Amino acid sequence: MGPSFPPLPDDLVAHAHDGVSCLVGTASADLVPDCVRGAGVRIWPGACQLTVLIPAATGATAIKNLRENPHLAVTLSKIPTYRTVQIKGKVLGIRDGDETDRAAGRAYLEKLAADLEWAGQPRTVSMRLGFWPCFAVDLEIEVAYVQTPGPVAGNKLPLQTGSR
Repeated sequence: MGPSFPPLPDDLVAHAHDGVSCLVGTASADLVPDCVRGAGVRIWPGACQLTVLIPAATGATAIKNLRENPHLAVTLSKIPTYRTVQIKGKVLGIRDGDETDRAAGRAYLEKLAADLEWAGQPRTVSMRLGFWPCFAVDLEIEVAYVQTPGPVAGNKLPLQTGSR
């Protein structure tokens, strides 16, 4: 099999599941941008799709945008290391979060709170971040970029060869 992108490399899948700061960028049909904090990401088996959770309390504009313009960018940054990637793709579906999403959002918040505590924010403050109820947005991954500060910031992640 020739080069393909995705799947995401295993280390990036682990990164996405590690309580990283999650920002979701969308744009309206007129390309007016919006950014909202995500409440976690789950990479699907095969690493070619993902689900990003968007809190209902803060995500109305993002969801409206995605219904008009089904493209989004998810930026995932590990606070202690600044390792950052941005994943872009096309929306496969938008749904209300279910109990599996609620559990994933809670687990995400626990990990994020630990990193924010490392940075000096009390855990009790971080654990008050609202994530429920949420929308679950399923995404077909089209491209990923290195965004960690340094000489390769902005570069596309390399193509993967073979199959998972």
